[in-house]
Amino acid sequence: MSARVAILTGAAGGIGRATAERFARDGWSLVLVDVADSVTAVAADIDAGAAGKVVGVAADITRAEALAPVEAALHGIGAPLKALGLIAGTLQEVGPVETLDMAEWDRVMGINVRANVLMMQRFVPLLRVAGGGTIVTISSWYGRSGHGLFSAYCASKAALISLTQSAAAELADDGIRVNSVAPGNVATRMHLSALQEEADNRGVSFEAMKKTEWDKIPLRRAAEPAEIAAAVAFLSGPESSYLTGTTLDVNGGCLFT
Repeated sequence: MSARVAILTGAAGGIGRATAERFARDGWSLVLVDVADSVTAVAADIDAGAAGKVVGVAADITRAEALAPVEAALHGIGAPLKALGLIAGTLQEVGPVETLDMAEWDRVMGINVRANVLMMQRFVPLLRVAGGGTIVTISSWYGRSGHGLFSAYCASKAALISLTQSAAAELADDGIRVNSVAPGNVATRMHLSALQEEADNRGVSFEAMKKTEWDKIPLRRAAEPAEIAAAVAFLSGPESSYLTGTTLDVNGGCLFT
């Protein structure tokens, strides 16, 4: 596996870092990408215990011209690209659609949809040259149906599920499988911060707010980032060889599809 490279976006975040750690344990060489400069430190931490090479690149993947350093890092490793883990994503400012600032709509769509299209456009040719590979996107159970006050987020994740299916249909003949993981709540810094903000707004404790939200989940807890990473690793590996165009729900039972 050290002769194979995966590019992982959003690698400085909770799910991204957990996925990088999982892939490194599985022997992959990695190009870790994030808009945050801290991605280079994440790469250095993981590289210390990895069998393959791990490189971090700070880049705004919503801009096509920003992807050149990512490709340069890939070529610097000198092994074929076999997997894209398109993990980068963002929430939205919560609010009704009638007052939603269109700049916020564009920001959410840019990160959650446009960036994934740009990554596919840039790196699908390299997956094809490598004889095939995998692409895994991170959608959401909120992409399965609309939810009030989250119109931009829900629409972006629904679009990402559809994009995943379209790419799967287009790339099957090239031996490139395209699937998605749709998490529910995940115990990342972003989720925990959102719980704290909501607790402050309601005038309740963080623990009370967490219990209120997590009790809505049949398994009564949020996922650990490593559990989402395991799903990404599965869809990127040979055990899922007959899956393409699939959205794998990893949500603790909060939505059955």
